[in-house]
Amino acid sequence: MDRTPKQVQDLTLALLYLTSLEDHDDPASRRCWKGYDFQTLADLQAQGLVEDTQGRIPLRLPPQGIAQAKAVLQALGLEDPRP
Repeated sequence: MDRTPKQVQDLTLALLYLTSLEDHDDPASRRCWKGYDFQTLADLQAQGLVEDTQGRIPLRLPPQGIAQAKAVLQALGLEDPRP
């Protein structure tokens, strides 16, 4: 159940993507730090847009989360800085 506003979720997802690193264990995914509101992260996880990594600090952005983050950036008129 979403408890945080959709705009907060979208912007958090975009920031997670923009600050993410390559995931060497899964090249289709990216790793990011979970220094954001825990409820927002829980809502994003419930939607399948981020994955917890068994309590470790980094989260995983799966392909669907990456695609959604790119869509948010595009909707905001921002270019994706990743090659």
